[in-house]
Amino acid sequence: MKLESTLDRLASELRGATGYVIRDLDSGETFEKSGDAIFPAASTIKLPIFIELYKRAEEGGIDLERPVPIDPKARVEGGGVLEKWSAPYPVLSARQLSVLMIDFSDNYAANLLTDLVGMESVGRRLRSWGFEDTLLRRRMMDLGAARAGRENVTTPRDMAGLLERLQRGQLLNAENTRAVIDVMKRNEGTPIKRGLPPGAEAADKDGELEGVRCDAGLVFVKAGAAPEETGGRVRPLVIAVMTAYLEDDAAGEAFIGEVTRAACQYARTLQRSSGYGRRMD
Repeated sequence: MKLESTLDRLASELRGATGYVIRDLDSGETFEKSGDAIFPAASTIKLPIFIELYKRAEEGGIDLERPVPIDPKARVEGGGVLEKWSAPYPVLSARQLSVLMIDFSDNYAANLLTDLVGMESVGRRLRSWGFEDTLLRRRMMDLGAARAGRENVTTPRDMAGLLERLQRGQLLNAENTRAVIDVMKRNEGTPIKRGLPPGAEAADKDGELEGVRCDAGLVFVKAGAAPEETGGRVRPLVIAVMTAYLEDDAAGEAFIGEVTRAACQYARTLQRSSGYGRRMD
C-alpha cells in the first residue's frame, strides 16, 4: 500500500517520536502508528474544552451569549489576542471567547472557559464518551503543574475518535456540530492546513510546546485537483498526528504537513476511481 509505505518513510526520517491515526470516514480504512501512545496534548486539549462548552449550552447549563468577566491581572502569555489587549478591556461572551481559543489559540480565553465549564466536567465527559487517555489536568501556561507531572495529555486514537464522533453527529446536535466545525475551519496556518492540496479544507486544532508539535482535524477532500472544481462528493478524513522529543520543532510541523498531503492524495485517488481502481474523470 503506497500510503502506508509513505507514512513509514516519513516517520523514519523524523528525528523524534511520533504517533498518528488517519481514518477514511467513508470506508473506515485506518492507517495508524502508536495510536495509543500518550503525548503532551499542547493546545489540542482546547478541543475537548470547546466541545464541552457547546454540550453544556445544548443541555441548558451555559448561555453562550452571556458575557464572561475578564480580569486583566489573570491574563497569561503564550499567544492569542487577550494577552496583548490594553484598556478598555472588551466585553466578550463565551461564544466569542471560544473563537479566540480555537482560531487564535488564546490561552487566557481557554483558562476562562476551563473555569466556566470546570476541569472535572471535561474529564467526566471524556470518560463517558470512552476517551480515558485524554486528561485536562492543568490550566494553560501553568508551568508549575506541568513540572509536577500534571501535564495535559492525549493519544492520537482519542483525538481521532473525538473528531470522528463529532463529524458523525454523535456528540452535539446538528446545529452545534456545524458551528463547532465552522470555527475550526477558520484557524489559519496550522500544520494540517499547510499540507492541504488545492480544493481540500480542514477543521482542526494544532498545538505546540518545546519539542512537541501536534495537530488533529477533520479533512474534506474533493476529487477535483483545482479549487474551482467543485463537482463531486467530498470525502472526509480524520487525521491526528502527535510528535514529541523533537530535535527540530520546524521539522515536526513539516512532518504533520507531509502526512496530511500524503493522506489527501490517497483519498483523492480513491475519490476519482471506481471500486476496481479505474480512473473515472
